[in-house]
Amino acid sequence: MALTVNSSDDLPGQMPATSGSAQQPESMTSRQKSAEEEVKESRAARERERLQWEEEERQRKIDERQQAEKERLEAERRSLYAELEGMDYDLLSLLDYPTDHEIYAAKRARTLWFIALGSALFLFLASLLSLTSPWVGGIAGGIAFVLWLTHGAGMMSYFPSLNRYPMLVNQRKKLKRELIEYIRNIEGRLGYIHRIYPLVEFNPRLGTRRFKRLALMSKEHTLLANLRTLQDTKSYYEFMVEALKAYQELLQKEKEDAFVQSMDFDPDVLEEQAQEHEEQQKKPEEPEDQETQPTNQDDPSLVPPKD
Repeated sequence: MALTVNSSDDLPGQMPATSGSAQQPESMTSRQKSAEEEVKESRAARERERLQWEEEERQRKIDERQQAEKERLEAERRSLYAELEGMDYDLLSLLDYPTDHEIYAAKRARTLWFIALGSALFLFLASLLSLTSPWVGGIAGGIAFVLWLTHGAGMMSYFPSLNRYPMLVNQRKKLKRELIEYIRNIEGRLGYIHRIYPLVEFNPRLGTRRFKRLALMSKEHTLLANLRTLQDTKSYYEFMVEALKAYQELLQKEKEDAFVQSMDFDPDVLEEQAQEHEEQQKKPEEPEDQETQPTNQDDPSLVPPKD
């Protein structure tokens, strides 16, 4: 019985010790969980920072590549613009190309040369056969000899030459062949006209339909196949001339901008002031208020009496 009482008396004293020992592991587990959560959050934050840094680096590299590509294209375009100053515009314009009038005149002169030479030879042979007088045959023989000397082009410029007509025809063919070959070298494999077409910003004439057509054919590599007539080659030459004017305008604009930037004032403010001044000049002047009425009617007291 004593043992039973003692055991019953000891139970209340042991209860607090058991509850305190149970709370300690719970606090430790909570601290461990909080520590693990903090570690996870710090890892997640570092991961987010790493991803953000990688994204920024990737975007920076993309921007650098785009800027480098832009600078490369601009340098390539400027080199193409500079080539405009070294073009052979005499060949592009076919300056020495024989005209139709020259071809017709040479052909007519050759026909007359044959007729004159044939007539002189006929008279000379007729005199040898005693069909005409000897002096006519002598004169005809001299004329035939002189005409034969004009067979060489340039020997006697006062007489028509026999080979002037074929010389002009060959010159036409040669110039056409040289022009097509020169344009082929200009265009190359990548095309030339469509790469300098941004110069239309400095010369609105390049925006016409025929020049757009030439630029499109240059881009599609069909330009040489479509240069069939003299009008097409003339359009190509005119495009080059207008592009050269646009390039010169670009250089002039850059010089003006550099001059303005070297000054101490703001170029934008200067441009705005110039525009305002132009607008003020364009405004019509306000009509003045006519305070006094026109005195067209004469005062009858001042009119002298009629006779």
